[in-house]
Amino acid sequence: MFTLSALLLGYFMLQMSNGLQGSLLAVRADLEGFSATATGLVMSGFFGGMGAGSLLCGRLIERVGHVRTFSALASTASAATLVHLIVIDPVVWIVARSATGFCFAGLLIAVESWLNASITSAERGRLLSIYAMVGMGAGVIGQVLLDSADPQGFMLFVIVSIGLSLALVPTALSQAQAPVPDAAQERPSIRHLWSISPFGTVAMGMCGATLGTFFGLAPVFAQRIGFEPSQIAYIMAAATLGGLVMQFPVGSLSDRVDRRWICIGLALAATLSMGLLSQASAQEYAVSLGLAILMGGLLLPTISVVVAHINDRAPPQALLAASGGIVLMQGIGAAAGPFVGGAAMDIFGPRGFLMTLSVAQGVIVVFAVVRLALKQGIEPEAKVSYAPMSMTPVEGDLQFAASESGRRSE
Repeated sequence: MFTLSALLLGYFMLQMSNGLQGSLLAVRADLEGFSATATGLVMSGFFGGMGAGSLLCGRLIERVGHVRTFSALASTASAATLVHLIVIDPVVWIVARSATGFCFAGLLIAVESWLNASITSAERGRLLSIYAMVGMGAGVIGQVLLDSADPQGFMLFVIVSIGLSLALVPTALSQAQAPVPDAAQERPSIRHLWSISPFGTVAMGMCGATLGTFFGLAPVFAQRIGFEPSQIAYIMAAATLGGLVMQFPVGSLSDRVDRRWICIGLALAATLSMGLLSQASAQEYAVSLGLAILMGGLLLPTISVVVAHINDRAPPQALLAASGGIVLMQGIGAAAGPFVGGAAMDIFGPRGFLMTLSVAQGVIVVFAVVRLALKQGIEPEAKVSYAPMSMTPVEGDLQFAASESGRRSE
């Protein structure tokens, strides 16, 4: 029990720091005069680094173990945070942010594989739900911390660095050592994922683009339409909270209805809400908070539904390859989304952010309709139970592997 509590506490500190840092860098980059395209590239750097780390960090854990890997990567991520203060330049920030993403991939692999190896199959679903809620709750708190100091100063960067450093403590003091999971040794395969679910493959890429664009550029969008950094903190927290609250209602419904219809409904409703958000202004702060909750509740749970859809269709022998395919598709989408969104904002103004999200949601709708016409859905009694996913891009694949391996072993 101490091991699990320590891992969850360390994970909480990681996600809290990550939530704060993402919004902080977007706001600070805009204040420093970075173009939206440059800011998007900084945000894309994080997800590109996560994709690379997802492919390479498993071998690092295999060589030196979970504790040493976690300690080294958390220390590096803490140091990279302070580099943003030392050199305020888009190129340096892209490199530093990419290094942070690489470290976070390894940190999440270490935590999740360790958790997965520390529990029985019977406990896995419940623990993954707790794990997802801890991550989302930490993200809410991290967003709110943006209001604790001036983003033009140094204090918020120091808070992020301290949070990452403190994440070391619980895991370093834990005495348990988990074996390296087989999933870390499997080569990722988009081809295998496509053979299991073409819709899941495309939708996962669009979910990555949505999450990357939303968390990377929403603070820039809000700042450019007139909101203050203190207001942006609560807008981002409200969106994350909306995603957290809607996880279980959406999941429960998707267990009874074809999950592709759920994705269509969420995407169409999200696109409609973007039309309302395009009319928002800083003079309507309370309304904007409500719209942020709505947007988060519609956009963020989709990734859990898509993973559950893949879960329903994955045969045991394709599990690990599909897991790796999820890494790549989500990572590709998350890396491309902020760059495309930033370029759209430079061309079309702040509304380019909403246009990018709308296109990603539109692709999900179109491809879901095509696949519904070609492929019959799975009966509700043949589905696996929905499990909420943490809303960090490139992370869902690991929970997919853990939950799916538990299901197949029972």
